[in-house]
Amino acid sequence: MNRLQQLLKEALDEIEIYGSWVSLYYILKLLAESNVEKLCKEQEVAYHMTVDSLTLFTIYKYGGGIDKTRLFVLSFLLYDYLSRYYNIQNPIFSIKWNKRYFVYSPRIDSRLHTLSKKSLILKKERLYYLNQLGRSEAESINIREKDNAKVDSIVTNLKSLKKVKDIRIFVRRHLLGNDK
Repeated sequence: MNRLQQLLKEALDEIEIYGSWVSLYYILKLLAESNVEKLCKEQEVAYHMTVDSLTLFTIYKYGGGIDKTRLFVLSFLLYDYLSRYYNIQNPIFSIKWNKRYFVYSPRIDSRLHTLSKKSLILKKERLYYLNQLGRSEAESINIREKDNAKVDSIVTNLKSLKKVKDIRIFVRRHLLGNDK
């Protein structure tokens, strides 16, 4: 299978498995803006982490219940760091500063519902938790010790921020390369 076929299969999975028309749209838009001939020549990418496992990993690393705003932000920050060293399936993040979920991923959003149906995560009062099965799945994700320490540092920085306004400032600084 080549890279184009892989992305087309992912687009179909977004509808058939996860029920996300928005994710399908963004993958097709990505394909339309890409060099299709180049994608046909590229080999299929073996992912170290899929969007499902990134979602579970994010909730696991946060430890305890995490709300959707922090989940999207932390997933974005972890994806931004880990994708430098690992092949991670693209969660398709968008940033819109005037929205409640200013960092948003339609793929992660659709995964939350599906992972809940598969009994990997549990939602209680707008917070997401891992079930035992989800915890064991997240614990099986292996990254280097150096990367694990950096991930823990990112999580600690995010947990120290109590207000959404502070999280927005933190994300802006991160995007500008002015991390704390």
